[in-house]
Amino acid sequence: MALQPARIAGGDKLSSQVMDSIPAVALVPGPYELVPLSAEDASRWDELVMAYPGYEIFHRQAWLDYLAESRGVSVRQWAVCKQGRRLGLFCGGEVRKGPFRILGSPLKGWYTNSMGALLDAGADPVEFLRALDAWAKREGIAMVEFEQNRFPEDVLAAAGFEATEDLTYRVELDDEESMLKRLHKSRRYQVKRALASGLQAEICETSEVASEFYDRFCATMRRKGVAPGFPRSHPQLLLEHLRRVDRILGLRIRDSQGRLLSVGLFPFDNQTLYFWGGADSVEGRELFPNDFLHWSAMRLGRQRGLRCYDMSGFGRFKSKFGGELVTLRRWHKAYWRSARWARKAYAFCHRQRLLGRAWLLKFSQASGSPAAKD
Repeated sequence: MALQPARIAGGDKLSSQVMDSIPAVALVPGPYELVPLSAEDASRWDELVMAYPGYEIFHRQAWLDYLAESRGVSVRQWAVCKQGRRLGLFCGGEVRKGPFRILGSPLKGWYTNSMGALLDAGADPVEFLRALDAWAKREGIAMVEFEQNRFPEDVLAAAGFEATEDLTYRVELDDEESMLKRLHKSRRYQVKRALASGLQAEICETSEVASEFYDRFCATMRRKGVAPGFPRSHPQLLLEHLRRVDRILGLRIRDSQGRLLSVGLFPFDNQTLYFWGGADSVEGRELFPNDFLHWSAMRLGRQRGLRCYDMSGFGRFKSKFGGELVTLRRWHKAYWRSARWARKAYAFCHRQRLLGRAWLLKFSQASGSPAAKD
């Protein structure tokens, strides 16, 4: 049976005040089911996704292809249906860790800010979660994990999902004068100092910028005694896949002599610019190239009509760009009791592995062995 197109697209990220002012929409009763997309519908995934105002770059086919190639995930795409009528879309990546099949939409560690389901305004999140449960149990899935803020938290908790909290700074992108005024006074001084020193930002979306970023990122991690959390291929694949849909900014910061001081990668969608990664060189730090990198990204985002800069994390440095500290929740549900304990054990082992790699890198660097050369 051919799927009927959605009539009302929903899921935009609205404040509670705005939501209270919108008349309630009658929810479509269940039961719902997750229907794998036909070859025809899968070939026009982006067209279907972009009908929803709340879609993000992480829902786009280019991002899913990047995850498949960089993380080795099996991409899954469904229509959320009731009796052949499409009420939404859902995507994720399936991975196997030992005996466990896990669905992530996304999984922590994929450097993917969010994903989750896109539902019509009249679709019931409760019925979607029941359909997800039914699919997971039928397929023998050990755990499902996703991050999105389109479902009420009480609905997720009632469905048996547990939350892990994180934080990020989100900066409003409006007029340049207001953005500059909102910067902390020390950050504002550093941006003005960078401008006075002749620093220049240039857009570069060739493969070289990914390598330049990774070289500096590895050097920074070594100085901190931490191993890189991903290989060189990941930023290269990110750039390759998002460049084909013109959804990434590769930025270089150079000084007046042309020295490359800082590099960053910034994906974006129709509303938001995201910080994926950035790194600088030791030389030229007195000119504040990292401060200027983020400021330049904000200005370019604003020029492209974007409304928000998600700094993809928090900390002292990120706190001074005038953003709002936002609490995020990553939701997971274990369908196997053993998977719940395995999740905790995996997080511990992953951390220990990174510390071990960092020790090896520091030892190799001190001894001058080839391992210190990346």
